[in-house]
Amino acid sequence: MFKKIFLNLFSIIVLLPICIFSWLLVGPRGVYTEVDHGEDKVILIEKGSRSEDIAQILLDKNLIQNQYIYYAALLLSQQYGKLKAGEFLIPAHARPYDIMKILCCGRVIVHSITFPEGITVAEVVERLNQLDNLKGTISVIPEEGTLLPETYTYVYGDTKNSILTRMEKSMVKVVTELWEKRSSSVNYKDIHEVIIMASIIEKETSRPEERSHIAAVFLNRLKKRMKLQSDPTVTYGLTLGKSKLGRDLLRADLMSQTLYNTYVINGLPPSPIACPGMDALKAALNPIETNDLFFVANGTGGHTFSSTYAQHSSHVQVWRNIRKGEK
Repeated sequence: MFKKIFLNLFSIIVLLPICIFSWLLVGPRGVYTEVDHGEDKVILIEKGSRSEDIAQILLDKNLIQNQYIYYAALLLSQQYGKLKAGEFLIPAHARPYDIMKILCCGRVIVHSITFPEGITVAEVVERLNQLDNLKGTISVIPEEGTLLPETYTYVYGDTKNSILTRMEKSMVKVVTELWEKRSSSVNYKDIHEVIIMASIIEKETSRPEERSHIAAVFLNRLKKRMKLQSDPTVTYGLTLGKSKLGRDLLRADLMSQTLYNTYVINGLPPSPIACPGMDALKAALNPIETNDLFFVANGTGGHTFSSTYAQHSSHVQVWRNIRKGEK
């Protein structure tokens, strides 16, 4: 009798851990059990997270059945102490063992943000402040025109300031390289003037084929000491790039006494009116050869160019007739 009890007790002592361990391995949602979470899921592991914190995150996301599964997977994958902080994508069919491998050796999710050419610094700052997955606050607002608009990648935990720093460095790099390859026909004092001109070009047209032509018109006007008379500079003088004007320019606006209104001031404005892209910078440094001094919208998204005021007046009248027809 005693021997039978001893054998039963011995069997329980030996077999119970084996059963428990087997259940952890291949039981329902065990370490190695095939699983379907229904959809891919994103989890966020903050820096300094403890093992119990990570286990709770996985439980909350319904990626594991209990914390024992987590510790078993951690042990069997040999990743204890090796899990990384970051934002991770967990596939729908990831087993607990697979999840541990992802948290240790997988790539964090990479996000991207695209800033369109002609965006203002104020608009860049506004967009960055809307991103919850960027850390920190913007300490210093960059000067207008110093940020290169293009697509930038980042991961969770990067700061807003770090994006601005990269944009500033990109602008310096690009404009410096283009300056070395500039046309011999241009006569800018420095790179700052190039960025100012490129920002005006950027705001004047969205047509890539027109940029070098518009650059030539403005440079021709500067050589003849004519005012640039660029409408976007008037708009910027009124808003400083912090908001949309929300209406057409009025005749009174053209006479507004701002530092940027090129209907009033001579030469270039004191600073850029936007952040120009690479193509506008190239155009500013490589204008086409032309005698044109004027251009006006043609109603199709482009412009009609003229070398004399008489021609320009005729084209302006055509544009006015188009506008009347639209109204």
